[in-house]
Amino acid sequence: MKPYEKLEEQVKQNEKVTEKNREGLMAFLEEEHPGDVLFTKWDYPQIIKHGKGNRIWDVDGKEYIDCISGMSTMNIGHGDERIAEVLKEQYMELDNWFDFPTPERIKLVKKLIEITPGDYKKRVRLALSGSDAVELAIRSARYHTKKTHVISFYGGYHGQSTATMGLTGAGGMHRWYNPVPMADHCIERFPYAYCYRCPYDKEYGSCGMHCVKVIDELMASTQTSLGNPYSGVNNVAAMIVEPMQSSAGYIVPPAEFLAELRKLADKYGFLLIFDEIQTGLGRTGKMFASEHSGVAPDITLVGKALGAGVPMSAVVARAEIFEDAGPGFICSTYAGNSLGCAVGNKVLEIIEEDGLLEKCAKTGEHLAKKLAAYQEKHSLVGSYSQKGLFYGIEYVRDQETKEPAAKETAMLVNALRDAGLLCQLNGYYNNRLSFIPPINITEAQVDEIFDILDQVTGEIEKQIN
Repeated sequence: MKPYEKLEEQVKQNEKVTEKNREGLMAFLEEEHPGDVLFTKWDYPQIIKHGKGNRIWDVDGKEYIDCISGMSTMNIGHGDERIAEVLKEQYMELDNWFDFPTPERIKLVKKLIEITPGDYKKRVRLALSGSDAVELAIRSARYHTKKTHVISFYGGYHGQSTATMGLTGAGGMHRWYNPVPMADHCIERFPYAYCYRCPYDKEYGSCGMHCVKVIDELMASTQTSLGNPYSGVNNVAAMIVEPMQSSAGYIVPPAEFLAELRKLADKYGFLLIFDEIQTGLGRTGKMFASEHSGVAPDITLVGKALGAGVPMSAVVARAEIFEDAGPGFICSTYAGNSLGCAVGNKVLEIIEEDGLLEKCAKTGEHLAKKLAAYQEKHSLVGSYSQKGLFYGIEYVRDQETKEPAAKETAMLVNALRDAGLLCQLNGYYNNRLSFIPPINITEAQVDEIFDILDQVTGEIEKQIN
C-alpha cells in the first residue's frame, strides 16, 4: 500500500473527521502531491477557511486558537485591515514589474538595513522564500570567500530545496532525496546547544560551552576537511545557525552560545549567518532573536512574517559580501515584487506603530509564569524553552531519565486540536510542542491557551497514568 493510500484509509476510518473536512482531505490526497507536511502534525489536519486575529475557523465553522500562525508568518495576526488596504492600493498602482526597482522595493531595502543587527555598511537582496534566502546567502558567502565548506547544526532547518537540504539537519527529510543525494556535500554538521539533552553529557554552567569547543578543536586539527591551520588553510566559507532553533521544537540556547560562535568565526575567518526567518520580526520580544545575545552576524536572513502571508524574504549582508557580484549574478521573476514590498513596509510600520516588540516582551513575562506553573503541575513536562512568544514544551515519560514521550505528545497535539487549540508537533524525538501565536496577543489570551493546555494535559496523564 502506498503512503497516500494509508492516509486515505486513515481519514476514512477516523470518526472525528467531519463529512465536509473528509471530503476536502480525500480530494487533496487524490489530486495533490501526497508528500505534503500536513499529515506529520496531527492524525488528520483541518481544512481552514477563515482567520481573524489569533483565531481561525475550518470549513465546518469550528473555531480554533491559532498557535501556529503559518509557522510564524502571521506575527501581526490574521485579517489585518491595514494589510488588505495596502494590497488593494498597491495592486492598482503597480502589481509586478519583474525583478526591477520600484519605490516600495527601495523603501523596504532601506528599512531592512536600518533594523537588522550590525553596525556596518550593508546591502540587501530580496527573495521569495526562506529557502531562496538561504541558498543566496550560501552562494554569496562561497563566491566572496572562495571557500567550499559550510558549517550547520543538527536540528537546524534551512529549507528543503536541493541546494539547502544538506544544511537542514533532519535525516527524516534527507531520506526523500534517495537514491540521488542532495546537491551540496561540503557541509559539516555539529550538535546545537540543546542543553536539556546535551549529546556530550555535560551540564550547562560547568560545561564551558563544550559544544563550541568541539568545533574549535576540529577547526584547529589537521585531520578534517575544515582546513589545516598549520598550513594556513581554511576551507570554511560560512557557518549558518538559527539563533533559536525553530523546526526542532522552539529551543532557546544559552545567550553566550552565539557570542562564542562569533568569536569562532572571527578566529578562523569564516562568515557567520543567522537564519532569523522564524525568530525575526518580533517573535522573541526583540526585532531579531540575536539581539538577546548582543551579537551581530555577517549575514541576516529575514522571511515569513515580513510578508504577512505574501511570499517575501531577504538577505541582509555586509556590503563587501555582495560587491564581488556583477549584473546577472541572480534574477527572479517575483523577488522584490511591488505587492510583497508594500506589505513588508506596512508590516514593519505596524510593528513599530503598535509597539509590538514591547507588547510581546511584556506578554512573554506573563507567559513565563504560566509555563513554570504548568511544568510544576504536570509530570509529563520535562522541560520548556521560552523567549517572548517563542516557546516550546518537551514531554517525557520520566523526568529523571528524560525518556521521550513521543506517543503521549502525539495524543496531546490531537486532543488539543479537538479542544480548539492548534500547535505544532516537532522535536528531536517527536516529543515537543511549539506554540507560535501572533505576537500581539494579550495576557488574557495567553491564559486562555493555558486553560486548554492544562486541562487536556491532565486528561492525557490520567489516560496513560
